[in-house]
This record gives sequence, C-alpha cells and structure tokens, in this order.
Amino acid sequence: MDTAAELAKSARRNQIVVETSTLPIPAKEEARKRLASRGVILLDCTLSGTGAQARVKDLIVYASGDRKSYRRIGPVLEGFARAHYYVGAFGAGSKVKFVANLLVAIHNVAAAEAMVLAMKSGLDPAMVLKVVADGAGGSRMLQVRGPMMVKGDYSDATMKVQTCRRT
Repeated sequence: MDTAAELAKSARRNQIVVETSTLPIPAKEEARKRLASRGVILLDCTLSGTGAQARVKDLIVYASGDRKSYRRIGPVLEGFARAHYYVGAFGAGSKVKFVANLLVAIHNVAAAEAMVLAMKSGLDPAMVLKVVADGAGGSRMLQVRGPMMVKGDYSDATMKVQTCRRT
C-alpha cells in the first residue's frame, strides 16, 4: 500500500502500472482503487517461474484487469517473459497463480520422491533425469529442480520457504 500511495502521488492519468507480486487479492484491490482515484490503471500480472527461470527469460505472466491496457503493455511483458496471457477481470491473474503454485508444489514433491526412488533403486540419477524428463513422466519442475537433485546441491535455491513478511 505504501508503494501504491507513492505512485498515486506522482503517476500520470491513464498510466498503466503492472503489479507482479503474489499478494492477497484484497490488498491488490485496495491498491487498484487507490490508483484509480488518480486515473491510474493497475493490472494484476502475476508471474509463474523461479528466480533461476527469470534470469533466462523463462517466465509466464498471468495478466488480469483492463483488457485494453493489457494489450498496450504486451511489448513490455515480452521484454522479460517467455509468454503472457490475459486471464480475465482484475484478480484473475492472482487466482491462476494460486492454481499454478499448487501444481508446482505437487510436482516438486513428486519429482523429489521419484528421484529418491531412482537413487535407492541403484539407478544413475543423471540418466533417470534425462530419460524421464523427456517422456510422459516429465514435468517443468523436474526439468528445473531435477539437476539440483542429481547433484545433491541446493545452494542456488530457486525459491525460498518464506515469501511474505509477517506483521
């Protein structure tokens, strides 16, 4: 809200603000209303992907809010994301992100369990990762996090456990 308040002070009418964080929808809605009072358009554009994926422009944007504004900022999104999708009214971007986060968690656990099974079975983890990731058992999270599992090296974390500040 502090950021929205500061933006509201200096933003120009019809300026488009792209909000990419994973915050509660009511907080985003409050920020949207505050900015709208100054004629500023806030889009809820959550990101799907890890920090490691961001470094190589492997992000997806779930955009929601004013469709005309979304169309205007498409070239900006293309500058940092592999793909972007308009998913509906303001807040729908966050809802899609919550769905994606659930699947990411499930895929992470499944990938880890599968790699442990492979290792305990005496299989070469690098070989298993290569052949399974290429088949029907593959997933994006296996591709992203599988190499860390093979090496047993998690020092370059792609996600942190705590993602929000507690007050």
